Amino acid sequence: MGALFGRAGTVFALLAALAVFSGCQSSSPSGALESVAPPADASTPADPPSAGQGVQIALFMDAGMGGAADDYRDGALLAAKALGGGTLALTVHDLRGKPGDAAAQVKGQLAADTRFLIGSPSLGKAFKGVAANPAVVLLGSEPQPGSVAIVSDEIDAALEATTYAAGQGQTKIMVVATRPLSKAQEQRLRAGMTKGGAQLLGIVTDPGSSAGQKSLEKLGEAQAVLLLGAEAPSVVAPALRQRGGLGAQVPFLGSHAWPSGSYGEPALEGSLLALIDQTSLKRISKRFEQAYGRPLSLEAAYGFDAVAVAAGLVRTKGRQAISADSLRGSAGFAGATGVFRFGPDGRVERRLAIYRLKGGKPTLQRSAPAGF
Repeated sequence: MGALFGRAGTVFALLAALAVFSGCQSSSPSGALESVAPPADASTPADPPSAGQGVQIALFMDAGMGGAADDYRDGALLAAKALGGGTLALTVHDLRGKPGDAAAQVKGQLAADTRFLIGSPSLGKAFKGVAANPAVVLLGSEPQPGSVAIVSDEIDAALEATTYAAGQGQTKIMVVATRPLSKAQEQRLRAGMTKGGAQLLGIVTDPGSSAGQKSLEKLGEAQAVLLLGAEAPSVVAPALRQRGGLGAQVPFLGSHAWPSGSYGEPALEGSLLALIDQTSLKRISKRFEQAYGRPLSLEAAYGFDAVAVAAGLVRTKGRQAISADSLRGSAGFAGATGVFRFGPDGRVERRLAIYRLKGGKPTLQRSAPAGF
């Protein structure tokens, strides 16, 4: 799983390996994964290798991870144990509660031969210059110079949803958001929708204002309406249905930004959501819960995949493949969050599954594609 599939057929081998991994789970919570549990001293390696054994990977936890820090860590530890095969040595450094110069702390805790770094976006600057051309994976959605970001944001998912809708003949799409969009986000949205075959009727970020109401005059032309923002499904969707002018069969389009608690809103019936393929997540969810006594979170899956990237590079090209340049490429990686790759700018592109809301529950409409 996690391996780079630059050559034809490799992705199928990776997915097969992932299936074997999920099928070999211990039936006991303290079985095969007992040694994956976080060590008492979070700065010590998981399954410490002998001197010179394994590619050194460093995960740095800091306040920028918030309450998700433990999930990122445990997902990474699970991947190191399950995918490393003796080729990876993951060390976790906990900088929480250690105020001061992050760059100095990072440099002080890194071994000289550590070439693969994982951490929150707040540590992006601290990672620069710690090694020659290090591979840096940020647990966020915004890349920084010299790094890649592994988290898919709302715009990524929105483009997957609009591309799918356009492919079904619903090309005329109106965008309504309950939050302002940055210039960069709007540019990505416009360019991505055009590339995906959609015709953008307009972007409304202030639907309650007079200007927003004027923009909504084109609503009657829409064949689908993309809703952005966590409040949009429960607030905007019912208002647009009640407003009139929107065909009863015109679906709303959404993403993981929609709270699952809003799925039961009657106005959302028939909506299309672009989400991480639940089948991919299930391949590690049971094993994670057995190891750590709690359900797999999306953050833990991202932590797993950050380490899976390193495992894939080492497995296919050897430890010399670990570098900043090796992270980017058109082929990509296969992981717990599906198939993904990093573009020249370091932003992640992930293939997502499409679900349709029926009776308040997401029903699989199209599985996530297995490649690009």
